[in-house]
Amino acid sequence: MTVSTVSSLSSLATAASSSSSTSNSNASQTSALSMDFTTYLKILTTQLQNQDPTSATDPNQFTQELIQMEQVQSQITNNTDLESMTNAVSTNGLATGVSYIGNYVRAATSSGEFSLQGGASEIGYTLASASAATYITIQDASGNNVATLSGGTASGDNYVTWNGQTASGSTLADGAFTFTVTAVDASGNTVAASNPTALFKVTSVQSNGNGTLQLNAGALSLSSTDVTGVYNTATVPIATQAAVVS
Repeated sequence: MTVSTVSSLSSLATAASSSSSTSNSNASQTSALSMDFTTYLKILTTQLQNQDPTSATDPNQFTQELIQMEQVQSQITNNTDLESMTNAVSTNGLATGVSYIGNYVRAATSSGEFSLQGGASEIGYTLASASAATYITIQDASGNNVATLSGGTASGDNYVTWNGQTASGSTLADGAFTFTVTAVDASGNTVAASNPTALFKVTSVQSNGNGTLQLNAGALSLSSTDVTGVYNTATVPIATQAAVVS
């Protein structure tokens, strides 16, 4: 075994060790190390096959080179594992997603969908101007009207809570529901209601594979791109308890 080969192997081991500290270039460095490792392995095998029997390779030197090559191989494996972990956490965004779990998110819900979770829900809407009366119609997943609520009448954003009670006084089980808002002024003219939102308590998260997250909340799930606010129990916007009118 030549001195230049020993030096190259040592340099390779050093490069392998330093490559693990730079995550952005980890994949390319690992690929280069793998190619170099294969090349040196071929050199080692060839020299062993063609060494002079009367002047064999120094066993101490040979052992040192084998140890260095083993260190390189080990570092290549570590780099590959590190790359996989980085992709799983950073690319998929799951590390960020963990912070959602157990907290509340407010999300746009163009179809008016929301979840009744633990016998509680909060929905919101925006009135173009103050109304004389605002009514919120709640439907179950089958499209049946289950309750009509009296909502906030202020111009701008309004938030109300619903505890699952119906006009008959019964309480519905947790599940998926939808709501629509109808508002009128003192003359009976329609007041535009827009921007339906709902508050969801996130119970788990999944990656959508495109850099966004699927947030699971009770009977429904939503995309992280629809989230307009994140709250804990102490910071949830104050909402009024909606009275059931029918």
